[in-house]
Amino acid sequence: MDKHSLLLFVLLFGFLVLLLPANAYAQSDLQGRDEIFEFLGEAFESQVSLSESGRTMEEIDSILNPYFTDAYKSNFIEENVVGQENEFQTYGTDFAPYYIPFYAFSEKTKVVEMESEIYVVEFFPATTEGPVGYEDHYEGLKLVKEKEGWKVAEYLYDQVPQEVINQAYPEKMKNQQAAKPENDDEPFIGEIVFGPNFSTLKTFMELGVVFRNESRTILFGLL
Repeated sequence: MDKHSLLLFVLLFGFLVLLLPANAYAQSDLQGRDEIFEFLGEAFESQVSLSESGRTMEEIDSILNPYFTDAYKSNFIEENVVGQENEFQTYGTDFAPYYIPFYAFSEKTKVVEMESEIYVVEFFPATTEGPVGYEDHYEGLKLVKEKEGWKVAEYLYDQVPQEVINQAYPEKMKNQQAAKPENDDEPFIGEIVFGPNFSTLKTFMELGVVFRNESRTILFGLL
């Protein structure tokens, strides 16, 4: 191959690369929190876009494929996609399993990177406002690396591995250790029905406050 032909080949190859869609390779490697958050934002947008119009199952699969494993795609479609023949789409609902959680994508959102897995975790305080209420809990996503790149593999509602929580919230572990009683008596942990000062006592619980009296130590910890 002469120099002219080689130059023409290089230019043609570069032009073809520019024509490739960004999501064809954007998820092949994720470097740091910002890229992980951007990837999850695009994954969420791909899910939301399915409500815009009816599509075939093949089209839906191609939209979700860059971001989700086959198993996750299957679960999402089964729970959220409705329709018949070639007109399938999603509809708005207060209960939307397998969507990317409504993360703050800030310092509240923790990223734990392991050798072959990435966990994205956030703690959601309890709320009774709105149509759906919930208690204190963690929501997590597990990402795994496949041949095509990183993909969302599992949604974890309050089932985030303890090892991941320990790495994501080391300050919480320190607070819990500092709050342990010095004597050998086992702390009494139980349910208490709160009166009018529930909000104040709940704050104490979240802070891991230790209450002491002459005969018993009661440890309130974050549930």
